[in-house]
Amino acid sequence: MGRLRLFLAVAPPPEVRLAIHDQTGAMAIPGKRVPADNWHITLRFLGEVDEITADRYIAAIDQSDLGRSFIVGLDHIGAFPKPSRAGVVWAGVGRGSQRLFQLAEIADERALDTGLAGEDRPFRPHLTLSMIRPQAPVAELVDESELDVSWRVDALTLFRTVPGRGSVSYEGIEVFPLAR
Repeated sequence: MGRLRLFLAVAPPPEVRLAIHDQTGAMAIPGKRVPADNWHITLRFLGEVDEITADRYIAAIDQSDLGRSFIVGLDHIGAFPKPSRAGVVWAGVGRGSQRLFQLAEIADERALDTGLAGEDRPFRPHLTLSMIRPQAPVAELVDESELDVSWRVDALTLFRTVPGRGSVSYEGIEVFPLAR
């Protein structure tokens, strides 16, 4: 298999993807929208790793106490690096963000245990909706848009990036259930 481009994430189930689509579909979100099948909340980006490192990371997460399932809620729209000059428009997490921070910390610790470099950016729980090139102002969208979507997170998924013609998709290669 060679090298794999991996990340650990929370993926919304199909009915939640539909709810997100229903609530964001009419919003004037500029840029190239991320396909609903690619929506996720990244806990830890691992980058390109070899199969041995991937197997070690899988084992490390599998042996970790990930805690109980929880409710996560998307409740606002945000932008990176800032609304006045956005390159990314995202749905932000309100409810459940503390648990996501805890899981991101575990994910990062296991990455360090596996020999991967530490994360260089602070964790900001979000679900990417659109990529904007060139960057554009979205302050009005951020100020005036709200979401009300929630679901029970009962597992984490390790995804690999699958390149395609002009786009990418993500394939879940390992699922880590949370306690009930």
